[in-house]
Amino acid sequence: MQYFIRFLLLFCLIQLTHAESIDAKVFSSDQQQSRYRSLIDEIRCPVCQGQSIGGSNAGLAKDLRNQVRSMIIDNKSDNDIRTFMTDRYGDFVVFKPPVNNSTYLLWFAPFVFLFIGLIILIRSIKSNSQNGQENVIDTSKADELLK
Repeated sequence: MQYFIRFLLLFCLIQLTHAESIDAKVFSSDQQQSRYRSLIDEIRCPVCQGQSIGGSNAGLAKDLRNQVRSMIIDNKSDNDIRTFMTDRYGDFVVFKPPVNNSTYLLWFAPFVFLFIGLIILIRSIKSNSQNGQENVIDTSKADELLK
């Protein structure tokens, strides 16, 4: 038990040395701060799959956060910042990609699969109800033969 406690203490100390905080950015207004927060939460980190640049500690994510900050300070619009990021890293970099020729499948495939699933479900229910009626007929014929 004593070794286990030592291991836990050592593990906690190791974790503290590897902890890294995200730098707090200073803006001239609260509106710029809220724009910055919303943008870094909706731009995906190209290095970390499934994380935003706001939640990632990768070097590229830090650079992208600095780029977003400088563009906000330069009074660029949110659409200009998104366009800059998608031009540089592709549609993958935003969590809500635009609807265009290359993303039609991404946007409409779930609806197609839902439609196909509903058709299969309806056919299955109809098939089960017809099989149930046939079973009633078969049992009545068996009852007549047994008499």
